[in-house]
Amino acid sequence: MAEKKAKVVAKTEPERYLEAKKLTDAIPCLIRDKEKAEIYENIAKIYEGLGDYEDSSVLCEEAKRKGKQYREQIKEQDEKNKKEKLKDAAENESGKGILRKIILSLVLILIIAGIGGAVYFKTKPGRYVRASFYEKVENYEKSYKMFRNLKEYSDSESRSMESRYEFAVQCKENNEYTKAKDTFRALEDYKDSKTLLTELELDNIDNSKVGTSVLFGEYKWLILEKEAEKVLLVKSEPINGYAYHNENTNITWADSSLRTYLNTDFIEETFYEKMSEKILETEISVPDNKQYKTKGGKNTVDKVFLLNDRQAREYKEILDNYTRDWWLINPGNSQNTAQYVSYGEIMDYGYEVSNKNIYIRPAIWVSIK
Repeated sequence: MAEKKAKVVAKTEPERYLEAKKLTDAIPCLIRDKEKAEIYENIAKIYEGLGDYEDSSVLCEEAKRKGKQYREQIKEQDEKNKKEKLKDAAENESGKGILRKIILSLVLILIIAGIGGAVYFKTKPGRYVRASFYEKVENYEKSYKMFRNLKEYSDSESRSMESRYEFAVQCKENNEYTKAKDTFRALEDYKDSKTLLTELELDNIDNSKVGTSVLFGEYKWLILEKEAEKVLLVKSEPINGYAYHNENTNITWADSSLRTYLNTDFIEETFYEKMSEKILETEISVPDNKQYKTKGGKNTVDKVFLLNDRQAREYKEILDNYTRDWWLINPGNSQNTAQYVSYGEIMDYGYEVSNKNIYIRPAIWVSIK
């Protein structure tokens, strides 16, 4: 499958400005002064790098002030603790043992507080707060995974789906084809995931070369031909188990059971509705077999069809990726036979239409506009 390499795009001033705003909005989710100070300092750096953009200079100073304020609060608390220790020591000069106990108690308190904070963030409420923080700063990959692991806690399931959807949209916008494709497929019917997946796969097809293997619907397809607004695709790996017709009788493509199956059940099983809407109806003309005087039958209009002998020769180099025998649309040496390809060669005398050991390679014309 052809995949696009992700482009590394430098963030614009508006994007960096918005990033700083979102970090500011997310700070209330934090608990400890140290974390708040660090986030404000990071925000100040972003605004400082923006120079005179919008009100960046004012917001930079405000972020620095608040970062400094939290640093001072931390320092004041530390100094307060130290003063309390010294006061206790001054009131009881001979109480060195008591002082050691006080110091030990303070250390234990700090350890317990630290452990408590760490333990809290491992609890469901703590993990929920962290997931909410990542969601606010648009780190949707982390937020959807954290919400998903919380399962039925609060509204975690619905928020996991929403974050996962936003992650897929981000990947699509960043040209990360594989991540976007896999994520939209996992979302299935959520919002417009199927529509966006269809757009994504059509864009990949449009930007892939003839002979490339591409994903569309449930299968991989080979690009045989590209025109201005449409592409001819054929199933990459042949499918086993389908006869040209369900009875060994005189038949043409127009009345075959295979044509009926491909244009009904096969389409429904293989493509989303949005995808099937992009498959074009094609007028199919099956040529007579001039050597054996058998008839190709009347013309049809189909979305899914088989290749004919001319196309098998024209695209031989691309189609030789598998050596399985596979049906062609043409009649063979009698009206109850159809031609097939074996090891890259056309067997124009054909085989009985009811045989299920010959594979099929469905073909479609897809609109890419």
